[in-house]
Amino acid sequence: MIDEIQFYEPNESHGFLSNFASSPIILSNTVWPTSEHYYQAQKFTDPDIQQQILMANTPDEAFNLSRQYADKVKEDWMDVRSAVMRFIVFEKFRQNPRLTHLLVSTGDTVLKEHSHKDNFWGDGGDGSGRNELGKILMEVRDYFADKEPFNLVHFVDSAKLPTQWGTFQMYGFIEQATGKEHLALVYGDLDPDSPPLIRLHSECLTGDALFSARCDCGFQLSRAMENIVNAGSGVLFYLRQEGRGIGLINKIRAYHLQDDGADTVEANERLGFAADMRDYSFCRGMLSFLNIKSVKLMTNNPRKVKALTNAGINIDQRVALQEGNNPHNENYLKTKAAKLGHMFDSEFIK
Repeated sequence: MIDEIQFYEPNESHGFLSNFASSPIILSNTVWPTSEHYYQAQKFTDPDIQQQILMANTPDEAFNLSRQYADKVKEDWMDVRSAVMRFIVFEKFRQNPRLTHLLVSTGDTVLKEHSHKDNFWGDGGDGSGRNELGKILMEVRDYFADKEPFNLVHFVDSAKLPTQWGTFQMYGFIEQATGKEHLALVYGDLDPDSPPLIRLHSECLTGDALFSARCDCGFQLSRAMENIVNAGSGVLFYLRQEGRGIGLINKIRAYHLQDDGADTVEANERLGFAADMRDYSFCRGMLSFLNIKSVKLMTNNPRKVKALTNAGINIDQRVALQEGNNPHNENYLKTKAAKLGHMFDSEFIK
């Protein structure tokens, strides 16, 4: 049996695929509330009728208006309707990147408009319809599927995450290049015109979950989440790049070398790795999904600033995140400053 996604009502699962779903589209300085508004208006040459449909409060109202003027539909409509639909569906997703991420994340699944009222655009309710809208959606999906940033990560699902600081909305992504799972924890309402406070936090099982004091990771994670809540909104990106990208087991090996006297950089290099193996380019996909164009980045790491800048991510401001200095990680922090260029205040490490 072929896997398929059936959609119809805009408020149901996968409702974003419907032409009735809210998706503002700007064409020649005119804002169409939905693709349905535009499609129905194009049936007419009379500008007054087009304006009435444009100003309809809902897509249902736009649809009904077109039926009221059925005797005024232009003669060649049946010949051009598919081209009109293809154009406006493409524009819907081109101009609404979050919807494009959702569309691409459906993978190769067959998309069907499950409508018993329509056997041309839909499947007729029993699968016998032509499903022309579903076919157009799959064409648009194929177009964007290999283009950045939509091919960097696939969105999976979201859920609430209550924490000791407040309740975050947790979004799950799969990095396409590696298959790794990453999270975005969003707090509050993000303003697309204002850079949010964010933290790109690479996974550290020992520090984040096992309370290790030999690094500052767990301390920074806690402080970052607290800072985001105190700011009123922001995002904590939790990235599965354990041990600066070398993985958990190799990190244990590096710890062993550090126990024998190596510093954190020397340990990685003795194992045949660079000092920092992390890649942040895929983060563009997560930021694009959340409609974030620039950020206030909590970090002390200039390499992270450079990597994000090189990946096309605009950093409006760097915010220091100095937390967790203790006798067990004193040399670790000094090495980060001396060999990796981390920017610490002189009072933080002495």
